[in-house]
Formats: sequence, C-alpha cells, structure tokens
Amino acid sequence: MRPISLVYIAVICGILLLASDLQAGALESRYAAIVYSNESQLREFNSGVSIGGGGVTMHDEAKNKVDAVVERVMMVLEMYVRNFRFRIVLLSSASEVRRVYRSKYGRDVNFISFYSPGEKTVYLSVDDANNRIFGHEVAHAVIDGYFKVPPSVKIHEMLAKYAERNL
Repeated sequence: MRPISLVYIAVICGILLLASDLQAGALESRYAAIVYSNESQLREFNSGVSIGGGGVTMHDEAKNKVDAVVERVMMVLEMYVRNFRFRIVLLSSASEVRRVYRSKYGRDVNFISFYSPGEKTVYLSVDDANNRIFGHEVAHAVIDGYFKVPPSVKIHEMLAKYAERNL
C-alpha cells in the first residue's frame, strides 16, 4: 500500500472517531444530567424550551434552560428540594419515548414524555419539547424529591399539572 493511501485512511478514521464523539453526550447542570444521543436533539430541545437560556454555546444554553425550569417549578410548587439531582434523557420522537416506556414497564402508552421515579429520570421527546411538557415532567421529579413518602398518583399528576399551567 502506498504511503498516501495510509494517510487518507488515517484521516478518514480520525474524522469518523471525532464525529462519533461529537454525536452522543451528557451535560451536567446544577440540577440535572442531560443525556442525548446526537447534537440535533440538544438543538431541538433548545428551540422548544424558552424559559431561561443564554450562554456562549448550545450546551450552556441547554444547561441554563434546565436549571431555570427547575427553579421556576420549585417556586410555583413552593417545594424547595435540597441537593436536588435528576437525569434527563432526550429522545428524538414520541415513538422512542413509547418504546422506552414499554421496555421499562411492559405496557403500551401514548406518552410523549414521562418521569421514572425509580431512576429519577425524565424521558422527553424533543419533537414535542416545550415549556409546559418539560415543566410538567420536571414537576414530577421535584415532587418525587420533596416528599419522603410519595403522594398518590392522582395528587402527583394534579400538582404537576398545576406547575405546568403556572410556569
């Protein structure tokens, strides 16, 4: 093999490795670990959620938005959780959300997002991400973190809807 061919192969391999590293990732905000499988998910999340924001990079903007929504939800519910941490998994579509829910709980649902209390994780379709939907799921996480004994499902949902409407 000629040396020039080896250079081309090395360059292509390097580009592929770099591209794969830039695709999937995780960000750490004050309150959450934000997990995404590609940069377009993060971009779509940023365009759908408008509370908070700002920052030098798209990553900073996403972290600032998450923290602003969490703080707003805590304020609306008057539930301030010490050392609050949870995870957010961004998914590309509602069908992905439903697939994840089915794999975890063995039931078919028509959700575009959900909060898993056992994992302390919000699963969110970026196709459907907006202030209300994201705030609703964050409210479930805050409520879960606030109470030592969780309220009933109906009360949980009622409080989450209250937070969603009052963001």
